[in-house]
Amino acid sequence: MGFPGYRRSIRASLAYVGMAVATASALVVLQNGVAFAADAITVTPASGTAITVDEGNNTGSKLVGKFTDTGNAPQPDVNCEELYVATINWDDGSHSTGTVSCERDTSSDHVPTGIFDVTGAHVYTDSASHDITVSVVDNSESAESSGVAVKTDTALVNDVPLVEDFHNANRDGSPFVKVEGESLTVKVAFSDDTNAFPVTEGPSFDPGITATIDWGDGSAVQSVTPTDPPVDFCDSCFGDAYVSGTHVYDATKLPITHYSIKVTAKDDGGSTATDNLTVNVSDAKLTAVTPPKTFVAAAAQASSPVVASFKDAAGSQAKAADYTATIKWGDGTSSSGTATQTAAGAFNVSGTHTYSSAGTKSLTITVTDEEGQGQTLSMTATATVPVLPTTGQPKTPLAPSLPLLPLIVMALGLIAIAGGVGRTLIREGRP
Repeated sequence: MGFPGYRRSIRASLAYVGMAVATASALVVLQNGVAFAADAITVTPASGTAITVDEGNNTGSKLVGKFTDTGNAPQPDVNCEELYVATINWDDGSHSTGTVSCERDTSSDHVPTGIFDVTGAHVYTDSASHDITVSVVDNSESAESSGVAVKTDTALVNDVPLVEDFHNANRDGSPFVKVEGESLTVKVAFSDDTNAFPVTEGPSFDPGITATIDWGDGSAVQSVTPTDPPVDFCDSCFGDAYVSGTHVYDATKLPITHYSIKVTAKDDGGSTATDNLTVNVSDAKLTAVTPPKTFVAAAAQASSPVVASFKDAAGSQAKAADYTATIKWGDGTSSSGTATQTAAGAFNVSGTHTYSSAGTKSLTITVTDEEGQGQTLSMTATATVPVLPTTGQPKTPLAPSLPLLPLIVMALGLIAIAGGVGRTLIREGRP
């Protein structure tokens, strides 16, 4: 007959042995006769719903992946959320724990189907395209894992518009007012209308924003690295990209020149914003250096004296080639003068001339800058021309001489004495 109890004990032992072998790939026969494969958590590729969101905005709760577990037979009353830990890699350097839920059929009992959903929410701070990956670990003592994270979803993060938020120009729209040679500083804050900033570390704005300033005078466009706004610039600008630059304008061609300034910010996502400003630049003042020049020039000889000195408030922007000069030499003649730079904004005027006569000459020197629109400076100088001979060399004064008449009388006396001595010697017969 046999021993039923003994046979049941053997079958149970074989079942336990089969369960141990199941860690490889063998089928295990449970005591209730149900067969199942070894435990294996499998994340399903491309199982999420593609996400589209604007940078700085929350995606909201989205299905980002699915997985199955061959070691977990569906049970009607199992709390799936407590069975697993799902990790979502959002592909922007951040991870989060997803929410796991059981998919259930549509029957009245809503029995789990054996497929698990992973959902999560995230805020992307910058525009880009991202591949989302998911990995899963069993939360039980066995702690089996799905292994290397699997790409399950994609996210397309759109760039949001950049807008000018604040600038240091007049709020009524009137232009900056400057004189050539003065420095002009413009300050503009741009907001990219995103809720992702400010952040606690690094810049409080999107680091993908770059900026340029076109000063409108033909000079090279200036590249500027945005920074956080100064605390005293704008109360509401924290989190903006702050752009600042300084420029010095050269001489204008009219009494006042209007320059259009363009400050542009560009996000690496493609959006741009431009703040248009204007500046009125007027000509700088010319000032004579006193006292007036004095010099000595020889008549009938060419000389090239410095006849005047002046300064231009344009400073380092002023160049010798910016000026024309005319010298009236005080003898009825005039000629062009030459401006020579001696320091930043400082110049001498010189010219070449030959005076034909001696005397004191009063000169008038006129300097006009390149604009020719009223910035003309008149200066004076004095030349002393000494009396010179026709040879062109200075006269050498004669040495003091004795009176002529006493010399003649002395000479005649000597002659008379000599004559008397001669006659005496003849009478005496002396040779």
